[in-house]
Amino acid sequence: MAEEGKLNRYKHLIFSNPIDFPETSCLYSLESIAVGTPYTESLSSYLNRLAQEHCVTPQKLIMGEIAPTILGDKYAPEIFSKNVSSLFGNSDAKPAINGMREMTRSLVDALEKLTLRQDLRFLSCVTWKGIISDRGLFRQYKAWCPLCFETWRQARKLIYEPLLWSFREVDFCPEHQCELCDRCPHCDSFQKAISDFSVPGYCSRCRHWLGKSDNTKSSLQEDFKQNHFILQGIGDLIALTPQLKHQPNLKSLKHKFKLILFCFERAIHHDLGQYVVLIKLIEKLKIDLKQNYFKPINLTEIIIPVCQQAKISVSQLFENNYENLAQILAQNIETDYKIL
Repeated sequence: MAEEGKLNRYKHLIFSNPIDFPETSCLYSLESIAVGTPYTESLSSYLNRLAQEHCVTPQKLIMGEIAPTILGDKYAPEIFSKNVSSLFGNSDAKPAINGMREMTRSLVDALEKLTLRQDLRFLSCVTWKGIISDRGLFRQYKAWCPLCFETWRQARKLIYEPLLWSFREVDFCPEHQCELCDRCPHCDSFQKAISDFSVPGYCSRCRHWLGKSDNTKSSLQEDFKQNHFILQGIGDLIALTPQLKHQPNLKSLKHKFKLILFCFERAIHHDLGQYVVLIKLIEKLKIDLKQNYFKPINLTEIIIPVCQQAKISVSQLFENNYENLAQILAQNIETDYKIL
């Protein structure tokens, strides 16, 4: 009776202010790694780690939670199970998950909804859809730096796969200046973006560790030097993405290219020694501005080489408006032209 009396005291208890409980996510709100740096985690890496946190395979996570969120009433497990591979990393769609296709956008939207995170869009290149051409831009299979894996493991850091490694033109690790691997050293198999066993740092087939500790100097140091500006440009683009105040605009970028083309032509006019260096790039720019004006631009063949010759970074190209860029170019290219 005494206990019942104590409970009755709270029978008519009324809270003056209702309790506002925070919204809870359907999936664990796993924090992404290194966003805003050149080593930003890739979307495929995040998806694999998220599945690992829930103790399920990536395919089960996709079929059980992500696919129903994307497809809604159209979701049919018996049909979708046959297409999940082609949509998320096998057949011709292998590079799509970290790229800028519609399925990547749908996957990002679904994951952000399920985890209540707002930074997962930066783990892929969806921001650059319609601005940068994705043709031949991404690898068909994974590539990785074994020294990065081993360094992170020894330091007891989270093992993940940076978005940078997804780009086809990235053949070297900027940190260790060694060539990236694309086959398991134990079973010689390629690594799919998504598979039944997809744990970052481990082979999806034989499940052996993919890292190594011996820092053998590569005999391709000259190749690394030639590839360095490409590495730097792609890393700059990845780090820049979360910092953008506005969605990139193709028309604005083409307008800036007209300015850069003008600067290159003036540079040749004042110094014929620049002709050999700039003429091929000038021709590419003219073709892009005349024949491909409304088409996305090739990142590694046009955008990054143009920035290199104009002595600007990729972030300077996208962050500065027309007037500010004109001032930077005037100083860098050292011509006496005047922007009206």
